[in-house]
Amino acid sequence: MRNNLRQIAVTFIIVVLLGIVFLRPESSFAANDLDSLEDGVYSLDYVILHAETESVSIANDYFEKPAFLIVKGDEHYIRFELNHSEWTKELQSPLGDSFVDVHVISEDKEKNTRIVQFKVDRDLQGPIEFKMHVLIESMDPVYDHRYTVRFSFDLKSLKELEEKEIEKLEIKETDFIDPEKKAEATDGKDETKTNSGAKSGGEAKYNTVLITVTITVVVLLALMILIIWRNKNKKDKENVK
Repeated sequence: MRNNLRQIAVTFIIVVLLGIVFLRPESSFAANDLDSLEDGVYSLDYVILHAETESVSIANDYFEKPAFLIVKGDEHYIRFELNHSEWTKELQSPLGDSFVDVHVISEDKEKNTRIVQFKVDRDLQGPIEFKMHVLIESMDPVYDHRYTVRFSFDLKSLKELEEKEIEKLEIKETDFIDPEKKAEATDGKDETKTNSGAKSGGEAKYNTVLITVTITVVVLLALMILIIWRNKNKKDKENVK
């Protein structure tokens, strides 16, 4: 009987440990992505990579660090500053299945800087693609190229800003022009794809974890029952002898 209890206890501990492994919170909120963050403004480091390699793009030097993640309820926005903004003629962020122009918050032509913002509708665990058009007319020959870069955000660097730091950013309600509504004017289907894509991504993650944990628990419970059954049969045979 003691052996049975010991085996049951060991099996139960295994089940608990596996549950902790599958359900423990990630250090960079990977499980729930941005949904676990409270409303506020956070600084976030990032680097710009080439489209197909992990090497840093020369475009990385055109962007000031850190970026700022703004959380407003279920919506998330990232804001950053461009230097040499005159060179960057076009910058598009991903939204749903397409790319849209980033929202220009402010521009200082004397300093040649521009502050832009885009809406986040996806996981930031991996790099996300941006489309760029860089035109440098002062170069000989003129540099005129369109290409794809990838923004890689360091979620471990995420740090909530204090009220005084937030005030310096001069965030206004008018800064949050919903690009989904702008896209709706040209193609009403884009918004539907965006919303369904964002929701399905989160639901898929949750369902995968739930299914994995459920299967694990069922298998271990079946194993525990098998152990008890075998020990009972063994004990019955000994009693018969």
